[in-house]
Amino acid sequence: MKKKVLVLTGDYWHPTDSITPVLGEIFDEKEWDVTVTENPKDLSAEDAPDLFVSFKDVIENDQIPTPLWCDDEWTKTLDTCIKEKETGFVAVHCGLADIPEDHFITKNILRAFFITHPEQCEVSFEPVESELTEGIQPFTFSHPDEHYQMEIKGDTNVIGYSVSVNGRQPAVWYHHYGEGKVVGITPGHSYENLGEPEYLKLLRRCTAWCTR
Repeated sequence: MKKKVLVLTGDYWHPTDSITPVLGEIFDEKEWDVTVTENPKDLSAEDAPDLFVSFKDVIENDQIPTPLWCDDEWTKTLDTCIKEKETGFVAVHCGLADIPEDHFITKNILRAFFITHPEQCEVSFEPVESELTEGIQPFTFSHPDEHYQMEIKGDTNVIGYSVSVNGRQPAVWYHHYGEGKVVGITPGHSYENLGEPEYLKLLRRCTAWCTR
């Protein structure tokens, strides 16, 4: 039986069509039943997927006043899916951004806080030896990327760092959460960088671990 993955996409700076071309490289159609949506409310505890992947900023459009879509009701749904229904959760790049420091997702689920990012620049990735990074080589993205400045907020395992002229930052971390598993990954602003071969290998490794 195929595993079900719900992929959340679509905000002002990261449109859906910049992400969907790489999904086929991450999710083998023989193993995964992939649903792509721009609507967070498509995540349901009653029909919880095996995996939930968010590429969507919690502020869909920061050019105009827009409320966070991860309100208390939605956050409770996410919490239930992971903690009780064993849904794996992977937050990629903008899926980590703009969540308030005191938000339940920041403190309890992701256990990391996005501070800011400087102007796009050359960014490299340095893996730390772990079950998720075995065989993954250090690499530099072929295009400038947003070098996220992060603060780890709780008990997790940092297994990779992003490096640029702006310093060295946590880039990948993972932990168990109730019955489920959580991974945060900061690089990947553009389609070109999402498609980096070693980065795709990392994404495949993380999604597989979350649903193992």
